[in-house]
Amino acid sequence: MNFRPFLVLLALSWPLCAGANQADRKQSELDALKQRLQTLQQDFRNTQAHRKEAVDELRQSERAISSAVRQLRQLDGERQRTQGELQTLAQQTEATVVRIRKQQSHLAQALKGAYQRGQSDALKLILNGGDPNQTARDLRYLAHLSRAQNAMIDTLRTDLAQLDALQQQTAQKSNELAQLQAARETEQKKLLADKRAREQVLQKLQVQIQQQQRQISNLKRDERSLTQLVERLNRLMAQQAAREAARARAAQQKKQAAGQDAAARPRRPLAVNTETPVAFRSDQPFSRLKGSLRLPVAGELMNHFGAPREGGGVSWKGLFIRAAQGTAVKAIAAGQVVFSEWLRGFGNLVIVDHGEGYMSLYSNNESLYKQVGERVQPGDAIASVGNSGGQPDTGLYFEMRHQSRPVNPLLWVK
Repeated sequence: MNFRPFLVLLALSWPLCAGANQADRKQSELDALKQRLQTLQQDFRNTQAHRKEAVDELRQSERAISSAVRQLRQLDGERQRTQGELQTLAQQTEATVVRIRKQQSHLAQALKGAYQRGQSDALKLILNGGDPNQTARDLRYLAHLSRAQNAMIDTLRTDLAQLDALQQQTAQKSNELAQLQAARETEQKKLLADKRAREQVLQKLQVQIQQQQRQISNLKRDERSLTQLVERLNRLMAQQAAREAARARAAQQKKQAAGQDAAARPRRPLAVNTETPVAFRSDQPFSRLKGSLRLPVAGELMNHFGAPREGGGVSWKGLFIRAAQGTAVKAIAAGQVVFSEWLRGFGNLVIVDHGEGYMSLYSNNESLYKQVGERVQPGDAIASVGNSGGQPDTGLYFEMRHQSRPVNPLLWVK
C-alpha cells in the first residue's frame, strides 16, 4: 500500500491545523483581554464620577483659600490702622504728661509764694493804714493772682482727666491689637490647613487617574495587536503577521518613548516679562490704549497666542505667565469688576470690563482681592498668583477679549 499521497496531504494540512489552534488560543486571550478592559473602563468611569465630586471639593477648598487670604489682608490693614492709632495715643499721652508737669511746677511755685507771704495778705493791707489807692491796687492784684491760681488748678484737673481717658483708650487699643493678632494667627492656620487638604485631593486624583489611563491605553493597544494577530492567523499568515506586528509595535514604542522624552523635558519660556502696570490717569477710551499697556504680572511667557495646546484639539486664547505664588496680579487699565468667582477649568477667576466691549480675564489665582461691582484703576492689585483650577504650574493665565472674541494681548502692550 502506497502511503506517500496520504503523507503529503498530512504535511500540507499540518500548518492549517497548527494555525487554527493558535488562532483559537489567541481568540480566548482576546476575549479575556476585552473582559478585563471593560472592567477597567467601568472603574475609570467610577473614578471620573468621584473626580467630579473631588472637583467640587477642590472648588470649595480654593474658595476657602481665596477667602482666607483676603481676610488676612484685611486683618493686616486693621492691625496697621490700630498700631497707628496707638502711636497717636502715645504721642498725645506724652504731650499731656509734659503739660501736667509744667502746670504742677507753676502751681507749686505759686503756693510756695503764697505760703511765704502768709495767708492774710488782703487783711494786712486793709488794717495797715496805708494809702487807700495803693491798698485798692494791691487788693486787685491779689484777687487777680487768686483767680489765676484757681484757673491753673482747674486746667490741671482737666489735663489729669484727659490723661486718664488717654490711658484707658490706649489699653482698649492694645487689647484690640492683641485680638487682631490672635485672629490673624487663627486665619493663617486655617489657610495652611486648606492648602494641605487641596494638595492631598489633587495628588490623590492625579495619581489614580494617570494609573488607570495608562492601564486602559496599554490594554487597548494589546487588544488591537491581538485582534490583528487573530485575523492573520485565520488567513494562515500567522508568521508574517507576527513579524509585521512586532515591527509596528517596536516603531510605535519608539515613537511613544520619543514623545515621552519630549514631554519629560521641562518647558522653556518663550520670553520674560519684567514690566507690570503702574497707576496712570487717562480720559481716552480703552481702544486708544493699544500698544501702551503692560502685562498684569512679571514672569515667564510659556506660550504663543493662537498656538495649539499640548495634546491638540484647542489653541491658546491668551497667555500663560509663569510666576511665583502669591505675586500680586495688577489691573492693566481702569474698569469695573464684572466676575470674581471660582470657575471650573480656570480656578479663581476675575474679569474686568473696560468699556467698548473690551474685557480682561485673570485666572488660576490663589486669591481674589476685588469683588463684583468694584472699580479698579491701572496698577491696582486685584488678585494673587496661584495654581487654582487644577493647573500644574504656578502662574497667571491672562486673556483679552473684544465682543467676546479673544485678541492677542501682546499687540496691546509696549
